[in-house]
Order: sequence, then structure tokens, then C-alpha cells
Amino acid sequence: MSLIHCPYCQSTNVRQVDSGNTQSDYFKQIQQAISPAHMAFWGMRIAKKVGAPPIAGAAVGVVIGGVLIVVSQFYFEKYYGNATHFVCQDCQQKFAWV
Repeated sequence: MSLIHCPYCQSTNVRQVDSGNTQSDYFKQIQQAISPAHMAFWGMRIAKKVGAPPIAGAAVGVVIGGVLIVVSQFYFEKYYGNATHFVCQDCQQKFAWV
């Protein structure tokens, strides 16, 4: 038993796990969600709706996507990368504890 509680089910039946590959999984998920190409697509759609040129929306989307990836990488390395990682034995959810 641990003094750390699972944030999902409040169980104390948690186990510390190796955090070796969480960074690669994290950045794969970020790339899929806010990649510059994905953000360019959304920028084009929004630009069309407001009557602006789609190429301008795409350019803004690429910039926003790039900035979001850089910022998320910075905060991941600063906070989440140094956290201790656990898995709950009851609900099987993974979480980090700083």
C-alpha cells in the first residue's frame, strides 16, 4: 500500500512504474492533436467562415501549431518529465506525481 492516492478512484493500491517511454508516447499524441498541418487545416476552415483568404488561415494555423508544440514540450520537460509515474492496481489508470 502507498500513501499516494489514485486521482481517478482514490485507491491507495498504486504501484510505481518506469517512466522511460512516456515522453515518446506523449509527443505522438501531441503531434496528432495539434500538429502544424492539422492546425493549418483548421485555420483554413475558420478563415473561410469569416471571409478571409484560406491561405492566411493556414499560415496562422501553422504558426499556432508550432508554438503549441514548443510550449508543451517545454512544460513537459520542466514538470511532467521529472515526475514519478504510477499505475493504479484497481482501475488500471496511469498518472504522474510531482
